Amino acid sequence: MSEKKKQVVIIGNGMSGFRFCEKLLEYDAHHEYSITVLGDELIPAYDRVSLSKLFAGKSDTDLILAESRWYDYYKIDLKLGSRAASINRTEKTVTSKGGKIYSYDHLVIATGSRPHVPDIGGTGLDGVHVYRTSDDVYAIRNESRNASSAVIIGGGLLGLEAAEACRELGLETMVVEREPFLMACQLDEIAGGLLDEKIENLGIHLKLDAHVKSIEGIGKAEAVILESGDRISADMVIIATGIIPNDELGREAGLEMGARGGIAVKDTMQTSDPSIFAIGECASFNDALFGLVAPGYAMAEVAAARLGNINKTFEMMVPASKLKLLDLQVGSIGETHYSLEEVDFVYEMDLPKGVYKKLLISKDWKTLIGAVLVGEISEFEKIRKTLESGGELPPTPHDLLAPVGRPFNVELEMEDDDLVCFCNYVTKGDICRAIDEKNLKTLGDVMGATYAGGLCGSCLETVSAITKQYVDHGV
Repeated sequence: MSEKKKQVVIIGNGMSGFRFCEKLLEYDAHHEYSITVLGDELIPAYDRVSLSKLFAGKSDTDLILAESRWYDYYKIDLKLGSRAASINRTEKTVTSKGGKIYSYDHLVIATGSRPHVPDIGGTGLDGVHVYRTSDDVYAIRNESRNASSAVIIGGGLLGLEAAEACRELGLETMVVEREPFLMACQLDEIAGGLLDEKIENLGIHLKLDAHVKSIEGIGKAEAVILESGDRISADMVIIATGIIPNDELGREAGLEMGARGGIAVKDTMQTSDPSIFAIGECASFNDALFGLVAPGYAMAEVAAARLGNINKTFEMMVPASKLKLLDLQVGSIGETHYSLEEVDFVYEMDLPKGVYKKLLISKDWKTLIGAVLVGEISEFEKIRKTLESGGELPPTPHDLLAPVGRPFNVELEMEDDDLVCFCNYVTKGDICRAIDEKNLKTLGDVMGATYAGGLCGSCLETVSAITKQYVDHGV
């Protein structure tokens, strides 16, 4: 008689939860586990990073990471439209909103996050949207047919993506940002100024250093009112002011919380209850929250490895982000908000050409602290890897920056663990393994199998070069 399998229940069918399934299938060499996934939404896990593609006519099924038959093939019990209501740690069960009870030996909480909605009047009016799920995109797209103008509250990465989507929908679009320049969390004043100019050149209007007081209208949004008294007409308002971890299930179950919210996890991704893991945006590691794909995928891999008796631990990741908007080249890596009194700066720039690159290094010129890149970003992965490995600088720190107009030929010197596609966390090794295992021949084959290069497109040349190099030469 075969030994009974251990039950793994995953709460959440987002990208981190899906990645966990993939990695557990890989690491479960002895087929010890049976997997159940409880998902709020009615479709399998999809690429939320690519939501803006829905504005161009794609459907949510085009973004699905794996269709239902994939789950069936691997005998994963996928329960769509099944929201978890509570966790009983004593009985080791999860109860759904519908009252169904699921027993677990190991529980993985991958509930993600929800949009932050500021405490201002009028957020409940019709025509006010957040930008988080495929349903949000469909609502925005449908309403745009009867609208002529949109205001986006928030000038960060997500706000700019929403603004570009509205512009593409033919709406007169304005971004309202409380800081003096866009992407203030990632950029400095010069880089932010260049980005402001690039965004305005796209036809998107900016209202900077502006604080929103309320959204007004009779039953439906008609205007955004600023604390200055200015009134900005708007047929539609999109709020993009950050995210809040969906940590309520863990909190109500008595799990330890992070200082800023989120379910506290160890470097194994285990919570204060060793049989419960938390991964992705709902997790707090060393009191830090992570809103990007790469950390969520890394957490998923660590948790799966733990169940597969493989020694992997999660390490604090270097903050790094790219603006996924048309062909704008904007990147931020590490800590970027030190003054000249605290650190030294190394520059490579041509401001009339819209290129600005800055390294922040320690006063003893031994350690890299951060970098800001606008206009050209071929250095992005080299700088990120330098920081992740401890930040030790080369003898000439300026060598980390490519001369303006002469980008690095990065794919020729990349190692297997180097990230190629930052949006979808695809390494060079992932691409080469996919080529070997699936006998891929073309760039399209590689993009379809790994998701590399399919979003912002900034890595597409690198993906193409690696594919050609590996397919032609096997190196």
